[in-house]
Amino acid sequence: MTVDTIEELRSELRECVFTPAEREALEVELAELIRQRNEALAAEEGA
Repeated sequence: MTVDTIEELRSELRECVFTPAEREALEVELAELIRQRNEALAAEEGA
């Protein structure tokens, strides 16, 4: 997981037309990547 992946998904959601199911799947993927990033950052701060 990288910041680039998160930014790419955000860009796709802003600029592309998706079916409702496709948009939902991308939003779920984006939320999961952000959760993982936040956990990693929190772990680094706690170290």
